[in-house]
Amino acid sequence: MTRARTGARTWTWTSEAECAGVRVHRSAAVSSVHEDADGVTVRSDALEPLRARWVVAADGAASTLRALSGTPFRGRTYAGTWQLADLRVEAPSLDPARVHMVGGPRGLLVVLPMHLDGWARVVLHLPDGPAPGGAATPAALAAEAAARGWTAAVRECRWTSTFRTGRRLAADHGSRRVLLIGDAAHVCSPVGGQGLNLGLRDAVSLAAALPRAADAEGLAAWRRARRADALGVLARTDLATRAWTLRSAPARAVRDTALRGVLTTPAGRRLLAESVAGPRRKPQGGDRQTLG
Repeated sequence: MTRARTGARTWTWTSEAECAGVRVHRSAAVSSVHEDADGVTVRSDALEPLRARWVVAADGAASTLRALSGTPFRGRTYAGTWQLADLRVEAPSLDPARVHMVGGPRGLLVVLPMHLDGWARVVLHLPDGPAPGGAATPAALAAEAAARGWTAAVRECRWTSTFRTGRRLAADHGSRRVLLIGDAAHVCSPVGGQGLNLGLRDAVSLAAALPRAADAEGLAAWRRARRADALGVLARTDLATRAWTLRSAPARAVRDTALRGVLTTPAGRRLLAESVAGPRRKPQGGDRQTLG
């Protein structure tokens, strides 16, 4: 079996006997994937052709393996861009132990505690830009956050990023032997923080399914289950993203009134959390833990 990731790294397992030792090939981009009845041949610009029964594509939203397998990636990109930064701050104006989400005409502000002394993750939705990759200095980001209702003295910035996001799902057809997981299979809004969890569930369930993959129906069932899970996450995060990025004053007033009502009871707070992150999964069979 071969597992490959394009770009800077490619992991390969060339036979069942070598599963105990994984060979890592760096700077080996995949150039072609040819599938036949018995397996897959993967060619690279830096390696001899690799032969495998399956290829697991875990190479991200811009997946080369997905494109080479002929699988469309359908969906839409949300308007505007997002900026985030991990900041060490002093004297924040809002309780540093709580998550704060502030929606207004300038866009969404999210402040997340990081359980580290003085550190917070600040997320801004910028409806009109700037472009991804644009500079987001700590001072500029703090000034924009202050304009939306959160002030603090910034002492240090550990990391910052500017990006666009969207809702996309790989089509339910294409290669039978190139198995898509993680962002190669689906991309969801960061609202709710479910992208990583969804990818972990892909990987854990595939690890259980592959030993039984000689039965074609086994992998087909795995694909159906993963697609159903992804569709649920994409629907919930899409609804939450649309709600939190409303710019119309009347629409925001309706949203805020509804939220205040929901948040008054423990059941309402749990319902709101599960509407974004998904319901709590109950362990089944021999499950020792839940990835939710």
